[in-house]
Amino acid sequence: MTKIRLDKINHKYFVVCIVLVNDSKKLKRIFKRYISANIERLRKNDKDNKMFYKNGKFKEIKGSSLNKEMKNHFINYFCQNNYFKIFYILCENYNVNSFFYDNTARAFNYVIKNSLESFTKNRLIKKDDNFLNVDERNVKTNSRSTLQEYLNIELYLSLEIQKTFQVLYCQSESNILIQIADFFSNLYYSNLITNGKYNEEIKMLFKKGYIKDIFKFPIKKSWL
Repeated sequence: MTKIRLDKINHKYFVVCIVLVNDSKKLKRIFKRYISANIERLRKNDKDNKMFYKNGKFKEIKGSSLNKEMKNHFINYFCQNNYFKIFYILCENYNVNSFFYDNTARAFNYVIKNSLESFTKNRLIKKDDNFLNVDERNVKTNSRSTLQEYLNIELYLSLEIQKTFQVLYCQSESNILIQIADFFSNLYYSNLITNGKYNEEIKMLFKKGYIKDIFKFPIKKSWL
């Protein structure tokens, strides 16, 4: 089961985080314990009112709302039992002609397809691990069916997948695993735009085997 979260397109970078979950039940329990034990610390970090409802009830974890200390605390808490793996997709927008993003849904589909091909061909993910959860806020409603259709056609042709590729769109506030992907997406994105503020954390995640690969786009082609 794979969870996906992406940061919004920026002038320079566009980051996608795919989290491959080994044990979703245990990971969800750890998440709930973390929130319960750190509710007041999270409330103090929530300067932009993104993590809590107006009535004070916890809504969702937002990496962009956490300071460096809390980011480190989150990493150290979660990265102990190898219940998940992280795959990054880094789009370097400054190397892509602007017309590529004229249709953002089409661009997103193309990048996701190429990254999944790469991760699979390098034997980092199984060929028929074909279930993808996507944060629904990242894709327009009328474009949601196209990703599933596109992946089924393209990955069957390139990888000869044997099972139907399913894409499910979820609200992040009701999906713990998408929230975890959101955190790690923001961690990598923050490192890029701060000239390496989180270099040590990224290196540690590589060393401990959590980050498995970073797929960089564009693949060098003249039309891009």
